[in-house]
Amino acid sequence: MPSALVWFGRQLKKLREARHLSQERLGELCEFNRHYIGRIERGERVISFESMMRIAYVLKVKPAELFKQISVPDRMPKKGEYKGEKRIGDKNAVT
Repeated sequence: MPSALVWFGRQLKKLREARHLSQERLGELCEFNRHYIGRIERGERVISFESMMRIAYVLKVKPAELFKQISVPDRMPKKGEYKGEKRIGDKNAVT
């Protein structure tokens, strides 16, 4: 099961592509680097609230739309789980 970061990234990519925007163009509009957008879409980056609001504004969606694919967790996330930290024996950690 992918992490919430991966689901967030997949939703971002879906919304970006629906608007016919490249990663580079979305990055320009948000004043981000294209590589930063790619890392978010791959679930490799935890973004700030401000960054999420910029993306929502540029895509003309409510911020909640970016979280649409994320299901309710069945357990409390481990500390650092959504920061890309890998724990020994944790098969679901984002690397």
